[in-house]
Amino acid sequence: MNVKETAVTNAANLSFFMVNFSYALLQPFRQQNPEYSILDLKSHYHGCRYAIETIKMLPQKPDAILLADIFQQIARLGAIHPVFQPSADP
Repeated sequence: MNVKETAVTNAANLSFFMVNFSYALLQPFRQQNPEYSILDLKSHYHGCRYAIETIKMLPQKPDAILLADIFQQIARLGAIHPVFQPSADP
């Protein structure tokens, strides 16, 4: 618990920074889906992290196109308002 003036000021400033930073990260997603939320953003970055860790375990890395598709699918798994991107497959 922060009780000193400097610690409280730092905590408040960090909180304001994180709100502004999250808003900036949301903008590209909201262009495609205006309902995209902070929970969707968290889900996206959790999915990206899971994909990175999973790909590290593979003996051979997949090609770039397949890798991008994997990232998109895993990042959408927990999203409430997923942003669907058109697939290259017919």
